[in-house]
Amino acid sequence: MKKILLLALSFILLANLINAQTYKTRDGYVYFNPNKDLTHKDYEASSKEGTAIFKVETSDVAFLVPMKTFHFNNALLEEHFNENYLESNKYPDARFAGKLIGFNKDQLTKDGVYHFSSEGKVTMHGVTKDFKAPVKLEVKGKTATFYCNFKIKAEDHNIGIPGLVKPKLADLTPIDATIKFQLN
Repeated sequence: MKKILLLALSFILLANLINAQTYKTRDGYVYFNPNKDLTHKDYEASSKEGTAIFKVETSDVAFLVPMKTFHFNNALLEEHFNENYLESNKYPDARFAGKLIGFNKDQLTKDGVYHFSSEGKVTMHGVTKDFKAPVKLEVKGKTATFYCNFKIKAEDHNIGIPGLVKPKLADLTPIDATIKFQLN
């Protein structure tokens, strides 16, 4: 009887694992331009190496971007970003963990554009903060692309900006994240 019960339990667990859709990608893209005048690109940077996991059944999502993968137009700025501002050796990643609010798994079955929000926690420079932002999902064929635009304040994450640079930068840095998943 114990063997039958154990076998039945194993089948139930296996069935749940098979039915639970989890998507992963290593092609997350993040761009930011902290310049006060957004037409200036002096301090802009981007990374194409974000990693994301999306659990469809629970709407859980996690995103991680290594700080050292951000590239600037100027090597010296990149060095200052990693060594002085973000202290990338001490705090190597920025992370988000949360849920998609208003997401429905049926949205992945037909082409279209859908809008909902994300809620969770962002950890950057060793500081974790509550996070809320709108999300746009574009489904096209076997690709689901999530777009999230939000702003952060350096001081909220204990990121010090030198007085010489501070007048050139916006109080809130706009960030654009694009995460693309290949659907089954």
